[in-house]
Amino acid sequence: MNFDLQQATAHLRTLRGSLLANYNDEDLHQLRVALRRMRSALRGVPRGKARKLRRRLGALARTTNDARDWDTLYTGAMEQLRTEQFNTLEPLLHARRENARAQVYRVFHSKQWLIALSRWDALVGKADLDAQSLSMVSGKLGTRLRRATKAADKAMAKDDDRCWHRLRIAIKELRYALDSALEEVPARAELLRQCKTLQALLGNWHDTVVHRHLLDTLARDGSLDPTTPAGKVASDLQQVLVQKGQESLEQIKHRLHRGGLGLKEPA
Repeated sequence: MNFDLQQATAHLRTLRGSLLANYNDEDLHQLRVALRRMRSALRGVPRGKARKLRRRLGALARTTNDARDWDTLYTGAMEQLRTEQFNTLEPLLHARRENARAQVYRVFHSKQWLIALSRWDALVGKADLDAQSLSMVSGKLGTRLRRATKAADKAMAKDDDRCWHRLRIAIKELRYALDSALEEVPARAELLRQCKTLQALLGNWHDTVVHRHLLDTLARDGSLDPTTPAGKVASDLQQVLVQKGQESLEQIKHRLHRGGLGLKEPA
């Protein structure tokens, strides 16, 4: 099993320590991935405590959303704008990013964090949980593939943000199941590769949607005046994000037109 439940807590605590000592965008991303994988491993485990813990871990992950979003907007703006443009917008983005990071620090020291990790420790201490979780996730692989295929069909038909977002989540869950099952069934490696490619493209698209929303929020709350230099730069960045989002969607649609999911479970 590529994701070892017994090592998950130590990995999460290492990332927490690294972030508290020296905040790093990638460490936060990896911490969020670890939380998602832990939640995915608990999906379908027939225990009430497992379901409650999954909800707790999800709540913890959501408290890091703002930090991840402002981190990626800051980095994206630096890459996509000219230096003089970025310097105009940077103080405002920096302030929002620091506020979001402060929320992450508060969560790390919160009672909710300690309770969730303590209950994870207790649950994965059960001798059979690794095998049980692997069996359950592997057994759900066909269900997850059908769910992703259905989501892909709906996204292609409706072509709206809600459907593309649901496809992104479905692909992510399918990938985690494939990660768990890969060592037992190597023939699924191609489907896993396809999932990784689609997940990356859908992630790029999703970032453009989130970043546009953050810029809209700054305009609505009065932080950005469209007549100021910073406001004009934000408007330029909005247009860049619209174009990048459309380009990502075109790549996604192209892959799905070519049968990017395989549409049936490999033997």
